[in-house]
Amino acid sequence: MPTVKTMMLSSVAVASALLLAACNTTNPNAQNDIATNWSAVADKEWQLAMVSDGDHTLRPMSPVLASVNFATGGKVSGSTGCNRYFGTYKQSGSKLDLSPLGSTRMMCVEDAMAIEDAFTNAMAKVTHWHKDNSTLVLDDTDGKAILKFEPIRP
Repeated sequence: MPTVKTMMLSSVAVASALLLAACNTTNPNAQNDIATNWSAVADKEWQLAMVSDGDHTLRPMSPVLASVNFATGGKVSGSTGCNRYFGTYKQSGSKLDLSPLGSTRMMCVEDAMAIEDAFTNAMAKVTHWHKDNSTLVLDDTDGKAILKFEPIRP
């Protein structure tokens, strides 16, 4: 006849197994949520809030206002704060693949050129994206946030 101790241990084991199974269950809609979230990114103007270039983190200020717009059709464009740029992208889940960017080549003030150089270097390293509240974050292969954008408000 089972003892109370044996029954209690069995109950704890079953509860633990169910808890672990629930923790390991993946949400089948998680991938869809990421794709749906991209619709909150695409076709909107985003203003650069931070760019990381190696050991340097830059936070642009007016009048150097870099931006990005990911059009639904796979085109990316914007301003480096000095020049206009353009290219293409592919987004799948949290992955983001940007083509090499083309740009105009105007000479700008020194601060704008520093932001532009950091911006174009960082954009070439982007492999993933995510949103942190209202901030669009672009990450490199190590998962490090190298670009952060805020929505441009009218």
